[in-house]
Amino acid sequence: MTSERTARPQPSLRTEHTERPRPSIRTDRLWDLSQPVYHDGPAWAEYEPPIIAHNYRRQAEGFNAETLTLNTHTGTHVDVPYHFDDHGHTIEQMPLTAFAAPAVFLDLRERVRAGEPIGPAELDGLLERLCDGDIAVLMTGWGARRAVSEEYLKRWPYLGGEGARLLLDRGVAGVGIDALSIGGWGGPEQGEPAHVSLLGAGKIVIEELLVPDELAGRRCFMTAFPVLLHGCGGAWTRAVAWEIEQ
Repeated sequence: MTSERTARPQPSLRTEHTERPRPSIRTDRLWDLSQPVYHDGPAWAEYEPPIIAHNYRRQAEGFNAETLTLNTHTGTHVDVPYHFDDHGHTIEQMPLTAFAAPAVFLDLRERVRAGEPIGPAELDGLLERLCDGDIAVLMTGWGARRAVSEEYLKRWPYLGGEGARLLLDRGVAGVGIDALSIGGWGGPEQGEPAHVSLLGAGKIVIEELLVPDELAGRRCFMTAFPVLLHGCGGAWTRAVAWEIEQ
């Protein structure tokens, strides 16, 4: 018997791509875009913080092993459609190609304001380099401020609904942000519009990135393969930027 969730129509996971040269990726020039997960570290304000228990020790049991307890949307992670749609694709239903694409790092650090949405004014003049199938990475500067603080956990700049629609109009494959979430803190009016627009269109969202200054304005190849969690709308990832051979 087919379940209701798999029987329902799914949003398209593909966009129409213009013809362009396949990027040549350098394997000797990479940047780690991931935030570390550590005991009692930053997490969404309504989640329990991460717990790391070192419950096996080499000196006692002959080996070191740890138990980790944390929400799937803690640390650098990927959101997929199921996160905001009971009938949307879960992590294991997404193709691997969804998590590997050219990325353009949009430098918004001098344009954003704490707790305010990113919209057409903030994105003005920055979208011309985006091609169909790119990942747009929003550099707000909040990644460098990561801490258990009100500024980081409740006052980050976030993508508004109008901004999300602009990025969809450019044919993006996904959107990343160097802040706690693509949506804002304070309620559904802040948190839902970007999530619903992007995930509803079958795109991925990558949250809690840490982007080096030198990538501002650049195009790289980006991979953000999530842990293969079944039935989940999000999963942790080690996000990496790869230099493209010019």
